[in-house]
Amino acid sequence: MKRLAFLSFTIAVLIAPIEVQAQTGCIRFPQPANPEAELRYLLSHPGARVCPSNPDPVGQANTLQRGMIDGAIANQRLRCSMSGRVC
Repeated sequence: MKRLAFLSFTIAVLIAPIEVQAQTGCIRFPQPANPEAELRYLLSHPGARVCPSNPDPVGQANTLQRGMIDGAIANQRLRCSMSGRVC
């Protein structure tokens, strides 16, 4: 019985994102997050697009800005090291 319950739960977790994908073209996983199930789904469906699910636009903007700044710093260090300068 436990295996049957686990199997039906697993199938439901794997099928639910497909319904969202049919409507929007991308997959939105249910909350709270289940990283193992999401990873299994993404590995079994290569090329699947995941919808952004960050409900905090300010936090998302800060994260993107921090990523751009970190990338710019890394590029500057690379340019300095390739030219032989110490920055």
